[in-house]
Amino acid sequence: MALAYATSPRGACHNQSDYFFVDWGQAEESIGLQFFDRQAGAEKSANVAIHQNWRTVFNALVMCIFANVPPQTQVDLVNAACGYDLTIAEMMKIGERGWTIKRAINNRLGLTRANDKLPKALLEPYKEGGAAGYVIPFAEMLEAYYEARGWDKVTGKPSKEKLVELGLEDIARDLWG
Repeated sequence: MALAYATSPRGACHNQSDYFFVDWGQAEESIGLQFFDRQAGAEKSANVAIHQNWRTVFNALVMCIFANVPPQTQVDLVNAACGYDLTIAEMMKIGERGWTIKRAINNRLGLTRANDKLPKALLEPYKEGGAAGYVIPFAEMLEAYYEARGWDKVTGKPSKEKLVELGLEDIARDLWG
């Protein structure tokens, strides 16, 4: 959740990714989500990106995340309602495109990698309880997240290559010239 909060396009928002469900065991293999130990670090970063893409689809369809509709059912419903023939992979690409567009808008408004951060209190270990002494490896997680997303690690912008891959050539020209 630390990574989901720090990279959310509208500030720390669990509606952009309620990743804690994945940590509780709701890892949806059909979209590439894997289950990792709760205190795993950078190896979870690509998982967070996948989950954000999936929740971007939920948000675009104005679906309640509490229903947690299985991916294939969701794709089937969209196909039936719209006359499409989308696959789960295509729907996930739509989610990635949406997340990337939101990032590009924020970049145009002046946000950079420096804005992908957490309050100091969340980076300090608890003194007692089940997470006592645990320190979030946030820097490593953010680095791996940028790698998984195909974003420039210095500026925080989606790379020109990633934008072109997603069919967003106009945004690539706008951000990168």
